[in-house]
Amino acid sequence: MKLNKEFKIGFFGILMIGLLYWGINFLKGTDLFSSAVRYYAVYDQVNGLESSASILIKGFKVGSISNISYDPTRSQNVVVEFSIDSKYPIPDDTKARIFSDGIMGGKAVELVLGKSTQYLQEGDTLFSEINKDFLEVAGSEFEFIKQRANDVINQLVTTLGHINTLLADNKDNLDRTFNNIANLSGNLNEVVENEKGSIHSIVTDLNHLTQTLSAKSGQIDRIITNVETFSDSLNRASIPTLVTQLNETVGRLNTVMGKIEQGDGSVGKLINDDALYDSLVQASSDLAALLADIKAHPSRYVNISVFGRRDKN
Repeated sequence: MKLNKEFKIGFFGILMIGLLYWGINFLKGTDLFSSAVRYYAVYDQVNGLESSASILIKGFKVGSISNISYDPTRSQNVVVEFSIDSKYPIPDDTKARIFSDGIMGGKAVELVLGKSTQYLQEGDTLFSEINKDFLEVAGSEFEFIKQRANDVINQLVTTLGHINTLLADNKDNLDRTFNNIANLSGNLNEVVENEKGSIHSIVTDLNHLTQTLSAKSGQIDRIITNVETFSDSLNRASIPTLVTQLNETVGRLNTVMGKIEQGDGSVGKLINDDALYDSLVQASSDLAALLADIKAHPSRYVNISVFGRRDKN
């Protein structure tokens, strides 16, 4: 049986349409020859996630994003529809995490499988999560650093403005200060120039003194040795014993003096008894009178007989 020309053209057109549909879905990541289960997830934002993006489990592709919808009249969230191969059961505590797939910033969804023994059914909603990539974190940190840098620059500009104002207000004082410093420097140079000879003499004397000390180093060493020997002798001497004995002697002397002040003993009575003192003074006076009488009239007290003769008084 021969096919007419119109049938051939129609069949070829239908075939091309079917191939085109299959090709479009293939590029979108949809496999028309495998059974897929549809799930959903809700996000505050999708960070550039696009339809046909890959869905991965442990880095292995198990499906793709079939649709992304956002209707602000119904909700402020973004609804993402997943198309996952039915041979991969999904626990009901699984998280659908959006992450950056590659250095270029392409987005994909990673399913972090839970440990539940209950599994999701078609049309169920997964827990959602967004993982910030390095560029996003770096961008936020850069914004923070930028803000801080702006604050520092503003404070620095304000400080420089104050410094400029202060310098302008005190320009005359600063000029006088610098002039005084210049004059002082000139005076110092003049003094140094005028006293150059004296300074040279002082340096020369110091050199002579250094040479003299170097020449007398032997004597200085002997003096230091003698001092060290004397110090060693003092260290070896029983200084602590002598000090202890001296303290004991002073203590006994203080005790004797205390007793004398209290009138104990002969010396104490002699010092403190006025009657005894007066008696001693009277006795001394009588003795002086007796000696004077003996000197004036010795014959009254001394008799010298010649040839055994004794005169009677």
